[in-house]
Amino acid sequence: MSFFDRKPVLTDDADFVVVGTGAGGATAARVLSESGFSVVMLEEGAYLKPEDRPRELVDAMAVAVRGMATLATDSLVPMPLLQGSCVGGSTAINSGIIWRMPEDVREVWAREWGLSGLTDHKLDSAFDYIEDALAVGPTDVAIAGGNNELMQRAAEKLGLPGKVIARNAKGCEGNQRCLQGCPIGARQSMEISYVPAAMANGARLHTRCRANKVRFEGARAVGVTGTLRDENERELGTFEIRARRGVIVAASVFGTPLLLNRSGVRHPLLGERFQAHPGAAFVGAFDEPVHMGFGASQGYEIPMRDRGFKMEALALPPDMLAARLPGAGKAWQERVSKLGHYAQWGCLARMEAKGRVRAGLFDGVSVRYEPTESDLAIVREALLLVGKLMFAAGAHEVYPGIASVPEIVKTEEDLVRLMPEKLKRADVHLVASHLFGTACASSDPKRGVVDEHLEVHGRPGLFVMDASIFPTNLGVNPQHSIMGVTHIAATALAERSAARQVA
Repeated sequence: MSFFDRKPVLTDDADFVVVGTGAGGATAARVLSESGFSVVMLEEGAYLKPEDRPRELVDAMAVAVRGMATLATDSLVPMPLLQGSCVGGSTAINSGIIWRMPEDVREVWAREWGLSGLTDHKLDSAFDYIEDALAVGPTDVAIAGGNNELMQRAAEKLGLPGKVIARNAKGCEGNQRCLQGCPIGARQSMEISYVPAAMANGARLHTRCRANKVRFEGARAVGVTGTLRDENERELGTFEIRARRGVIVAASVFGTPLLLNRSGVRHPLLGERFQAHPGAAFVGAFDEPVHMGFGASQGYEIPMRDRGFKMEALALPPDMLAARLPGAGKAWQERVSKLGHYAQWGCLARMEAKGRVRAGLFDGVSVRYEPTESDLAIVREALLLVGKLMFAAGAHEVYPGIASVPEIVKTEEDLVRLMPEKLKRADVHLVASHLFGTACASSDPKRGVVDEHLEVHGRPGLFVMDASIFPTNLGVNPQHSIMGVTHIAATALAERSAARQVA
């Protein structure tokens, strides 16, 4: 090999190396850097500033969504799995919804999983800190928009417990481009907030770096190795980052178990207990203008935790909305000409199903996950209620998108009559964007991959700080819980490391 054929090699070292810059990784990096430790952040995707995010949906998904949204479960009826693949991770493509971890979840984690240190009063303090840092607040009525306002009107008419959504969207102008990327940087996702804050504290960021293995000396984690990629995923060379105090893996419910497995970590639960909040949606047609193109992408919700689901207003870009409209030819064209008169509301189910994650072909990921009959019954109940809400709000047509139901339903009575008593998996198009498990936490090494400090059992210096560690399904949007739990674990890690340094 000649000198000109040699591939570049990146080397660096720090007290802590953080793999991933989503809700968990960015929080760990900020906390540790604020505590005075040197930090290197590794991200396999690009660092996209607001001006770098394409306006068109397809172009935006190509640069910010894993697999351009083609990642799906391995099954006869694949379920798309949405996940960010840039600096900020999934926080860079979500609607900025903030939910504190529910009390019932905290109680179960403490009682059954030995995680009281992550769920006690310290979690409330962490939430307070994060909400202040991200300027969290209720969606401003001035940018609610018709899609959200209609849902609120319907919830009030039916006496349902709806609420305005709390979001981390300081100065939101209702541009409806959360998925494509906020053009003004209003959503305080990690690439806008925590990653720059960590860098201001001296943390270094290396992008387009795919971690292949965690390096060990004996059982202790001492670094990370991997490959450098260009924007077309071509390999440019290798990197090796040395970690003097610890490695924090925050590579998502897919990347984390695969990286740990490639690194020689063995545990019967690694890659198991994959859980999610699959969802579906109805579109309704209204005589009055809705103007879905203006307002908070998601500004109103109806939590129904006692029944295993919640409903949300969910705006769509025009091209995606047009694809949801029924009919063909002239009939479809007529509906498209009235794009300003549609609303879309969806439901998310807190499913009991548990799946597994393994390495797939061509450096990919294989996910097995199938909703149970009980899960599909919850989806049926939730979708029926979504339809009732639309008719209560004045919809003259509802488009269910359910295989065994007509494309167009004109009355609530018809919807109830036509909905099958039992939904089959092939009847409904489900999409999952809230993903948990695969490296669950427990103080008992037989029941968890990581312990109550989020350190991998038997592997000192190796930590997991992302949604992989969740032992149960939350039932609410997970970003805030990921950040809160990570804030506690990273703060405790910094304190222990400082104490050892003094000693």
